Amino acid sequence: MRGPERFWEDDLRNVGEVYIASGGDFIVAHIGPQLAAMGGLKPVDDDVAELKRMRVDPAFQRRGLGRRLLRELESRAVALGFKWIKLDTTKIQVGAQRVYETAGYVRRREGMLHGYAVIFYEKRLAGQD
Repeated sequence: MRGPERFWEDDLRNVGEVYIASGGDFIVAHIGPQLAAMGGLKPVDDDVAELKRMRVDPAFQRRGLGRRLLRELESRAVALGFKWIKLDTTKIQVGAQRVYETAGYVRRREGMLHGYAVIFYEKRLAGQD
């Protein structure tokens, strides 16, 4: 595989270093023995974390798990001292867009990223002046 695609999963092969040791966090949610959801916070700078790898298995979607995971990641971002979260999602992920917009994320711009049409969002975290 050529291009950025071959590196897309490098962070998942080393979650401890990429997310935890860098000052972020990563959550894995299981329902019984099955991986149901995951998401991570990756520091951009002292004030900003980027939300990465936010996923809910299709078998567990539309049950509020994505919203719960997002709230927990935001809570952890506040505890880690971040003031903002930024993220991107593809334009075809309408369900993800709804989750982010309902949670108060603001669309900042649209663009292309690795050949995909994406929407860039950000949110100022509550209580972080």
